[in-house]
Parts: sequence; C-alpha cells; structure tokens
Amino acid sequence: MNPQAMNIVSPDKYAVGKMQIHSQNFSHLSRFGITPQKLYSDECMNIYTGTYYLAIAFKRWGVNWESVGAYNAGFSQKPKQKAKRLKYGKEVHQIYINIKNQQTLR
Repeated sequence: MNPQAMNIVSPDKYAVGKMQIHSQNFSHLSRFGITPQKLYSDECMNIYTGTYYLAIAFKRWGVNWESVGAYNAGFSQKPKQKAKRLKYGKEVHQIYINIKNQQTLR
C-alpha cells in the first residue's frame, strides 16, 4: 500500500509504485506517454496502469484468481509459471478476505 514503493531486482528489472508496475512493461507504456517517473510520482496513474494490466488478464482468462495471479506471474503455460500464478492469486485472495472481514467488524 506504499505509493512510493520501489522493488529493485537489477538496474533493468524493477517495479514502481503501489501497483508495482514492472519495468518490462515500460516500452509498451511509453506509447501512451506513461513513463517510469510518472508511475512513481503519480499514484493515480500507477493504479490506473495496474488495473489496465489486470483487465488484460481478465479479458484473456476471465475474472478469476488465476487471472489475478497472471498480474504477477504472466501468462506462460509452463507448470512453474502456473504454480506461481496460483500461489499469487491465493495470496491476494487471502488479503482480500482479511480486509473484507475487518470491514464487517466495524
């Protein structure tokens, strides 16, 4: 939930902002005038961009937790990537359940 988040793996592999937009997407995003700096400094642009990529996953595979996992692990059908998608989707689902349960307690 940190709008100033920066996850650096290497100089050319990193993710920025609340939605952790990965550097592998920057060339595609540049066609729309979206820069890494804008993703880092503009929280709304970061969230819009993240939902854009999530919408692509939903369009491709439907609205389900594996599509949510594709946001993190991509679309490769290799067993290792499928396992990563399912793991990430399960983690996000649990976070969603926890947030929902906290809201019902209020």
